[in-house]
Amino acid sequence: MQTQERVLEIGSAQLRTLIVGELVADKPCIILLHGGLDCLETWKGFPEELSKETDLPVVAYERFGHGGSGQLTEIRRPDYRHVEAESVLPAILEKLGLKKVILVGHSDGAAISLLAAAFLPKTVQGVCAMAPPLIPSTIVREGIRGAVEQFENGRLAEKLRRFHGKGTEGLFYGWAKAWLSEAFDDWSCEEELRKIESPVHLVFGKEDEYGFHESLVLLVENLNTALDIQVLKGIGHMPQHHARGEVIASVKRLAQREFLLES
Repeated sequence: MQTQERVLEIGSAQLRTLIVGELVADKPCIILLHGGLDCLETWKGFPEELSKETDLPVVAYERFGHGGSGQLTEIRRPDYRHVEAESVLPAILEKLGLKKVILVGHSDGAAISLLAAAFLPKTVQGVCAMAPPLIPSTIVREGIRGAVEQFENGRLAEKLRRFHGKGTEGLFYGWAKAWLSEAFDDWSCEEELRKIESPVHLVFGKEDEYGFHESLVLLVENLNTALDIQVLKGIGHMPQHHARGEVIASVKRLAQREFLLES
């Protein structure tokens, strides 16, 4: 399996990117979008396994401030996920010459995937959204406060430094303080959800420490497209690791649906 790492210059940022398989402009490609505290390494072999099982190329890139892709110096703005979906991701697709993609995102990356599907209806062929937090609800913020406690008094900071080095504190507090701020209270995505045309697969863990019910209700009430929903018992916020088989099967169904539409 052909695997390469590239650094893509997107604006003033240099983003580490993993490419598994051969990219062909008019063939479907899977794009992976990681969570709010993750990077390339935290996919833990998922890109390679996903490419092997679907027989599709996979591209995973680091967002700015994650891993080896620059350092955050400010708290993220409430619209940071909109900016990623409407500016950064389209620039990456253009740089790589990709015209047909299936977006597979986790947590923040799942939210970005949904927003991008609304913004790029001709390019996005399907979305598999794992544990997308779409409402700054009480349970989401309780989960983030728990993460702050673990970062400051537990071992979370040590764990994250293995992946993000000197940028760890900027990344963590840039994410946590944004979600806990009053400025985030008015963030919404209902309008974008109603615009999505591609099929959407939702994968939630029933034991997600950030909750799932409010986001799931929001999605069901606003999506007007083909919808596949899985709520997995005994699974937390990381379905890509703890229910990898179910996630890969979901992406395969999306890919097969696309092939059927093509034939």
